[in-house]
Amino acid sequence: MTPSLYPSRYDRPSIMAFDKSTLIVWVTLSLLVVETFSGALRFYFEQLGVSTLLYLPKAACVLLIAVELTRYKANRAFWLALLLLLLSSQLALLHGASLSNVGFSLFMYSPLLFGLVCGEHLARRQRLLCWGIGLCLLASLLGIVLDKLIAVPWKGYSYSIGATEISANMAWSSNGTDRIAGFSRMSTSLAMLIAIFSLYLAAFTRSRPLLLGLLAVAFYGILLSTNKSTAAAFLCALLLMAISRYRLTCGLIFAITMLIGVALPVISMLMSFNPHATSGSSSGVLASMYDRLVNTWPTMIAVIVDEAWTLWGAGFGMVGNSATTFPVPGGQLLSIADNTALYLWATFGISGVLLYGLLWPLLYHLREQTSRLSRALLGISFCIVLVSWTTDVPEMPIATLFLGLAIALVLRQKALPLITLTERYEPSPETLPVR
Repeated sequence: MTPSLYPSRYDRPSIMAFDKSTLIVWVTLSLLVVETFSGALRFYFEQLGVSTLLYLPKAACVLLIAVELTRYKANRAFWLALLLLLLSSQLALLHGASLSNVGFSLFMYSPLLFGLVCGEHLARRQRLLCWGIGLCLLASLLGIVLDKLIAVPWKGYSYSIGATEISANMAWSSNGTDRIAGFSRMSTSLAMLIAIFSLYLAAFTRSRPLLLGLLAVAFYGILLSTNKSTAAAFLCALLLMAISRYRLTCGLIFAITMLIGVALPVISMLMSFNPHATSGSSSGVLASMYDRLVNTWPTMIAVIVDEAWTLWGAGFGMVGNSATTFPVPGGQLLSIADNTALYLWATFGISGVLLYGLLWPLLYHLREQTSRLSRALLGISFCIVLVSWTTDVPEMPIATLFLGLAIALVLRQKALPLITLTERYEPSPETLPVR
């Protein structure tokens, strides 16, 4: 059989591609390590006067994104999303934000874009990535043990860069119980890291006893962090993996999950809740949820409505940590949404709600695939969507990194049939007509 005149780029061995893929994986691992040890590293780096080194992995992500965009073949939706980002940035500037706000937000979103643009290279180096994730998971669990046994020096430590105060590690408690953060900055981050790392490794673990041991240890570690929402999301993700073969059932579960995420802030406006329940001891584990229903969600919605930002949003750079790091007049109440759908609505308006709705086809297409990588990313993405009910997921670098990988995998697999069809029917020299 005569080979095709135009061999596929997937079949051509390239030393440069190998080197680039390895470099991208090591940049990814550096980002994972920095986030795993973020609390301890901020403490020790600040003592040495080199705290800015913590931002090198994200800076490398931005650089590699710029390099990959020169060859990245994306559909129209990707470029439309970038155009939306640009227009939203201009809108934020009109609302009083500065270029620092826009740049900080773009820097914060870099893991998502990095996973999306460079996901193809990471998929080629799954073995190396698994080893790195396994070591980070082990370090997270050891951090819990260390935090339980001794008083770690970085717990509750904060420092300043210029006029901005940064918390290296947040020391706080709930109902008299210490919220353990290990080497990380806070218990929420620690629980999310353990959940993501263990779900990823579970998809590549062939031994059933080892798999059960991994999941049991991970769940116990999440419980020790006292982060209830992540523990519940982790269990739900495991249950989803057990029934993932049922297409209609999974599709319905995805739809209900998305609707609840959007409905929670709406319920806070439509129903009247007892404001004293937020601090009362009787509220127990629901105290934080009552606080969101009574204070956080209604306050942010009121700001958006009063400022007439319901259709187009406040703009990219006006919501989240950017508004805290670089204060914007009138934007102080937009620093915390505690709900991803509300966060995206406040930033992009109606377009943000549509972006949140795109998580449903993402989950559905991941379920349709049969590879171990797609199975890993399905469990992680579903866990992230559940956590997004009460968390600003765009502010979590590792969560957005894996969401970017999931999007990249779905887009790549949807493009493969077209590539295969083109290669299969590529005419050979013998079949071309002679003129």
